[in-house]
Amino acid sequence: MSDSAAFQEVDDAVRQDDLKLWWKRWGTWVVAGAVLVVVAVAGLVGWRQYDTAQRAAASVAYSQALAKIGQDNAAARTELNKQADSAPEPYRALAALAAAQLLDKPEDQAAALEAVSARLPSELSDMALVIAGYRGMDNGKLDAMMGKLGPLAQGDRPFHASVNELQALAAVRKGDLARARELWTALLKDSSAPQGVQQRAQAMLTLHGPAEGK
Repeated sequence: MSDSAAFQEVDDAVRQDDLKLWWKRWGTWVVAGAVLVVVAVAGLVGWRQYDTAQRAAASVAYSQALAKIGQDNAAARTELNKQADSAPEPYRALAALAAAQLLDKPEDQAAALEAVSARLPSELSDMALVIAGYRGMDNGKLDAMMGKLGPLAQGDRPFHASVNELQALAAVRKGDLARARELWTALLKDSSAPQGVQQRAQAMLTLHGPAEGK
């Protein structure tokens, strides 16, 4: 055997002894770490599957409750209220918003929407307050809502056009047609305003005349 071969054999033996010593010292921890990784990955996959199943079930239940609206509003409201308490998001918030609109009287709907808005995500909260404003038009509650609706009229808020329409209607009720005309005119120039809002604004300008100087 050559000297180099002999040294290689000794070196291999030393490495094997070092490996045995290293494994004796750290092998248990390596195995434990590998097991933890496997358990963590399995748990994450299991949670995702569970979460997906829960959301799928909530989606079906929400759709079934909506399908009862117009046929059995009381049953629909009962089911939606249950979902508003326990369903995963976004169905919990959507159910709360829908259930509030199924109360019998517009004033009760407006009050429920205003109450529920505090626990909804930002955009749905804005929507709840805007719907409450429309529900309050015929029962003297619109003016009381305007203070809360005011901040929602900013151009970066998703329902600002609807709030501007409500502000115009509130101005009409106060006899301030000049302010109402200004708001309707602004809505016609607002490219982000929904078509229905613009059509109503045009109809009101046709009825009450254009803004001064227009």
